[in-house]
Amino acid sequence: MQELILKLHAIGAIKFGSFEIKKDFLSPFQIDLKGVISHPQVAKELCTCFWEKAMHLSFDLLCGVPITASCIATYLAWEQELPLVALHEGHVEGIYKTGQKCLVLQDMHLSAAHTLDTIETLEEEGIKVRDVLTFLDLGLGAKKKIKGRGYVAHAVIGMPEVLQTLFDAKKLAGDNFKLASDFLENV
Repeated sequence: MQELILKLHAIGAIKFGSFEIKKDFLSPFQIDLKGVISHPQVAKELCTCFWEKAMHLSFDLLCGVPITASCIATYLAWEQELPLVALHEGHVEGIYKTGQKCLVLQDMHLSAAHTLDTIETLEEEGIKVRDVLTFLDLGLGAKKKIKGRGYVAHAVIGMPEVLQTLFDAKKLAGDNFKLASDFLENV
């Protein structure tokens, strides 16, 4: 996992500074995993991490919350020979049966809005959702919102682990490490 975090930092998916991640909400870090899809080796490693966590969950279908997690879900579905459903213009695409269980994948927990919208659409079609799996839990409250709606939220890794890994590898200065750690504690 440490190598993957360093690679994500190297390709610019993890940045430090001052970023508006929600309206009027500044963060000392920015995580943007969309660019991972242009780095096949890093994307494959990310998918492996997802699968190592997902393989212990019970589900019949995969669905990724756009955009990055949709690519990850597609890769995992093909690699593991699992059925995939996708959302397109508010409709579920793919072949499924009422009552099947779907694992919803998300690249990171930022806000739960897209995830909960996805779940609502799946459930309107008779697909059951119990678990939501994200690669990175930023610790900004999305996991709590998902749990509050009765779903089980899983994360491959949390932001404190990312910060510690980058600090230990001397990729994150001590003042930025403290600023980001304090930010997470006070959110």
